[in-house]
Amino acid sequence: MAENKHISFRRLFENKKIAMIVSVVVAIALWFGVTIMESPDSENTIAGLSVAIPIENTVVSQMGMDIIGDPSVYTASVTVRGPAYVVSDLSGDDISVTASISNVTNSGTYSLELRANKQAGAEDNFEIISLSPKTINVEFDYIDTKQFEVTVHAIGHKAQNGLVAELPFISDSNNATLNVKGARTDIEKISKVLAVAEVNKTLSATDSFEGELKFLDVNGKELDLKNFTITSADGLSAPDIQITVPIYKEKVVPIVAQFINAPKAFKNTMIPHHLEHASMLISGPPEAVDKINEIRLSEIDFRQISGNNQKFETTLILPEGVKNKDNIETVTVKIAGLEKYTVKSFGVKKLVIVNNSVSAKLSREIRNVKLMGPEKVLNKLNSSDLYAEVELEGLQSGEHTVSARIVCIGADNVWQVGTYTASVNIG
Repeated sequence: MAENKHISFRRLFENKKIAMIVSVVVAIALWFGVTIMESPDSENTIAGLSVAIPIENTVVSQMGMDIIGDPSVYTASVTVRGPAYVVSDLSGDDISVTASISNVTNSGTYSLELRANKQAGAEDNFEIISLSPKTINVEFDYIDTKQFEVTVHAIGHKAQNGLVAELPFISDSNNATLNVKGARTDIEKISKVLAVAEVNKTLSATDSFEGELKFLDVNGKELDLKNFTITSADGLSAPDIQITVPIYKEKVVPIVAQFINAPKAFKNTMIPHHLEHASMLISGPPEAVDKINEIRLSEIDFRQISGNNQKFETTLILPEGVKNKDNIETVTVKIAGLEKYTVKSFGVKKLVIVNNSVSAKLSREIRNVKLMGPEKVLNKLNSSDLYAEVELEGLQSGEHTVSARIVCIGADNVWQVGTYTASVNIG
């Protein structure tokens, strides 16, 4: 058996292909050994090493300055010497290149000296013999943040016949004002911030379009946005500018006064009055405007109408999303037809409880209750024609002070002037 193994091994080496492979492997091993033992020194140039420009906790950062531009564009080449098997395998993980900023004292462009050093943990048996370039030019400036309101431009849009294209606006109000951060010299160049949308079509309904930001200087020249960091007003996100072009419908509608706490005579037939503005032009989404037949005013309380107080400033109550195109801020309402009306004082002794939830009585007469009405009607009234209406729900037994509404039994065109309370005893 041993003789057979010996014959097989010898035949294996008689195979030319196998003998050739073995020879190559042996030759490489011998060359590697000679390279290590006989030729220990070799040079190698490592290119494209990133240059670090540390500014944290330096005079530069303390003064509020920073590097202008992209620091990653600065690279260097380092030539090293050492054993061939070492230097041939070196990379940026083994060598650091750092720029010194010790000479930076103010804004401007500085020539910074570069230094190359071995990284911690790198092979120790090589040396750095040259560095290229030896300096780099870097610009420093004070970094400011300033807010700008965005001016909106929608280009080439118009409304379908019968509709109106209103002023376009930034869809997200949080992006209507932007925070812009950059070099002070660049920030000071900004004269206007624009958001521009290319629409170029006829619109039948409100629509939104993507807007492009543009920074202009005082001469209208565009500035490079790459020089700035732009965030929305909350400072949390980069703005996604969308521009809304509102397509509205216009309509003239009457203005209507409103009254509360009116006596029966004026519940169905409104008290005579004059309006400073009888109608107004409104604008809004077509589906909303089509449903509007009038614009109501804020309510006028009859308890405030008296001989000396017959003119009221009211405000318009506009539905959500509807605009006041006439710029009317308030409407004066003047009560009319009260020439024969007067004010007279009475005492009220009767009590009526709404819903009859409990049993109660007035602790004392409500005195000096002023009523407004036709003079002839008031002259015929006395205390027996009046009562105080109160709500006592949820109150416990004992003495309470509650709001009271004064009601006249004998006349439907009389109302209380002012507000009153009643002292009641709940049994």
